[in-house]
Amino acid sequence: MMSLSQDVRYGARMLWRQPGFTLVAVLTLALGIGANTAIFSVINAVLLRPLPYADPDRVVSVKKIKRTGIPGITGLEYLEWRETQSFEAVAAHTYNNFNLTGDGEPERLPVAQVTANLFPLLGVQPLAGRAFLPEEDAPGRNQVVIVSRGFWQRRYGGDPSLVGKTITLNETPYTVVGVMPESFRFPGGYDLWMPLALNEAVEREGKRMSLIEVVARLRPGVRLEQARAELEATGARVAETREEGAATSLDVVPLHQQLVSGLRTMLLLLFGTVGLVLLIACANVANLLLARTAAREKEMAIRAAVGAARWRIVRQLLTESALLALAGGALGGLLSMWCIAPVVSLIPESVAGSIQGVSEIGADARMFAFTFGVSLLTALVFGLAPALQASKPDLNESLKEGGKQARGWRGGRLRSAFVVFELALTLVLLVGAGLLVRSFDRLLRVEPGFKSEGVLTMRIDLPRSRYRQSAQMLGFYEQLLERVGALPGVASAGIVNHRPFQGHGMVAFFDLEGVPRLDRETERPIPAGVVSPAYFHTLSIPVAEGRAFNDGDTKEAMQVAVVNAAFARRFYPNESAVGKRISFDCKEERELCRTIVGVVGDVRQEELTTEPTPEIYVPHAQGMMGGMTLMVRVSGGDPLALAGAVRAQVSAVDKDQPVSQVKTLGQYVSEATARSRSLTLLLVMLAGIALVLAVVGVYGVVSYTVAQRTHEIGVRMALGAQGGDVLRLVFGQGLRLVLLGVAAGLLSAFWLTRMMESLLFGVSATDPVTFAGIALLLGAAALLACLIPARRATKVDPMVALRYE
Repeated sequence: MMSLSQDVRYGARMLWRQPGFTLVAVLTLALGIGANTAIFSVINAVLLRPLPYADPDRVVSVKKIKRTGIPGITGLEYLEWRETQSFEAVAAHTYNNFNLTGDGEPERLPVAQVTANLFPLLGVQPLAGRAFLPEEDAPGRNQVVIVSRGFWQRRYGGDPSLVGKTITLNETPYTVVGVMPESFRFPGGYDLWMPLALNEAVEREGKRMSLIEVVARLRPGVRLEQARAELEATGARVAETREEGAATSLDVVPLHQQLVSGLRTMLLLLFGTVGLVLLIACANVANLLLARTAAREKEMAIRAAVGAARWRIVRQLLTESALLALAGGALGGLLSMWCIAPVVSLIPESVAGSIQGVSEIGADARMFAFTFGVSLLTALVFGLAPALQASKPDLNESLKEGGKQARGWRGGRLRSAFVVFELALTLVLLVGAGLLVRSFDRLLRVEPGFKSEGVLTMRIDLPRSRYRQSAQMLGFYEQLLERVGALPGVASAGIVNHRPFQGHGMVAFFDLEGVPRLDRETERPIPAGVVSPAYFHTLSIPVAEGRAFNDGDTKEAMQVAVVNAAFARRFYPNESAVGKRISFDCKEERELCRTIVGVVGDVRQEELTTEPTPEIYVPHAQGMMGGMTLMVRVSGGDPLALAGAVRAQVSAVDKDQPVSQVKTLGQYVSEATARSRSLTLLLVMLAGIALVLAVVGVYGVVSYTVAQRTHEIGVRMALGAQGGDVLRLVFGQGLRLVLLGVAAGLLSAFWLTRMMESLLFGVSATDPVTFAGIALLLGAAALLACLIPARRATKVDPMVALRYE
């Protein structure tokens, strides 16, 4: 310990005496270590930290993988799966929204409807009150609710007397029986939980098809494969009694894996990227240390001459490397705190609301341990090669008067190898960033099918308890549209059951005139939208053929429909779809009661990356629904400035009716590209850092070479060499390094970029344009770094270079 203490004190003094070298090395390492720490903090919270449930490894999610037919798990399937021997317990859940009224401002709340056994299955207990009783999970007896701690604090100030009191949801009284702890978020960021209350008799008779999600707890010792096989057998048996056919397959995966499935590839890509940046930083610092140890060669020779063992010299130099790495790690840890937020922004709200750790990402013991471990590993990576190189000096040459210049070439090959290594890694990062940039550019060029500028949106859900009849719903929305349309600055207003990028509100199998009946085993159901006559005009969706809806399309008038262009192409490719009849809300099965009167442009209802699918629209007067999204196009200015006035009109029609999801349509379009934008920006920034480090590395090695060969260059020029000859000599050495690095990088990128294929849109992972462009960019930057010291070499004065000290 005494000897180690001496090494630390001596190393600190040596670093202090060279502040320029120390500052550059520490900052370089801080960039690499800080980026790794930031990404690790997110990976730790999202991928590594177990879910806060009892024995979380045994909690699984059951998914039905079905490419055709009605998607999702039905209530009947859940009821059958409850008897699965592989499971200790099976629970179901779905989501809904309820209006809270009679207690301050009306509010629309996200609600999770769960079976009573969900909380015991997960092994969680309410913070206050109790969980649901089994008898409360039945129709007519489910007027109880458990609230989240966040909602309890926000709405009621944490009043402990709330438990046992009644709140009004959708005009129905519900008794609050419990408050869940802050750490409980399953199945997402919901404010309330209430019993699902499946009607078992109705589900088994097939009179209702409830679509739900299922979680289960495996029995001890049961493997996923066993549970999957048993469910497959059960699913096949249930499918025989159902018209929509069997599922393609059933999957049983750990719940944690299911929650983070969409993030794993992205986070691992980022972690691999920052790992490469750290390796590049290590190569740069290793080159700095090689140059530094070459300057200290006489010191090392004297140490060896007086009896210092090779290991003793290696330990001294590794101690100095460790001091650099720890200083870089400390600074990198601080930098990482600023880098976490951009990474967290990549996580969708749905996932962030389901995983406790996302809201708690920050400094913790595991992060500090990771930073410390990476710092020590980094010290070994960049410090070992220079230490070994310096630990075996040639005593005869090093102790001569002119030994320093004579020994200037020691480590030259190693320095060149480090440069090739970091150039190759940099090219891999640049190619990855380039592919994401091209992918994001393609994404921005996608036409969503509507004009989002100047459109305000808000969600309105009329409770069935108050609006029992379609005529009541129709009256509310018609009065609201009339009031909103009369507001100053409003160009037009319309409603739709599901806005763009929200998916499809309804899907069903329709019969179509002149088209064979859709096979529920092999075909997808057709989405249907309910819209007001002004909806297409409000979103500037073009009418390609026929007409859009008008005020004459009332409930008493002829039943009509409008289809999108994808529908017309799919089912009527060689004739007009206008005038064809379809079945929708008909009194008798197989009746074709609705006539297509128009074809409109395609709208990307799901994602920008998802191609439009066939879709049917019906006028809201002929297919009224309680839950609709109001679309308001303003004639100028910020649409959000009208939000208060539109809210006031909703209250004027029904003072107890809340609104939710108040945003502009442009915000939704921006959110559709936000994840790709953030990932691209992060990777471009990291690749930019790598490019700077690589260029600096090339410049440093070539500059050091010029400095060491000054005497040789002077001799050459004294013997008649011209400036061009010297330029070619030095530049040629740099060119060889650059070509080797680019070639190695292209081969590596061709293999590694295939791993990010799922993150790309409209561009191949081996896109030749990107590969060629990035190779030229890196080559040009690196060659420019070579050119500067090469030009300086041409200005060497032979008389000065040949002077012998």
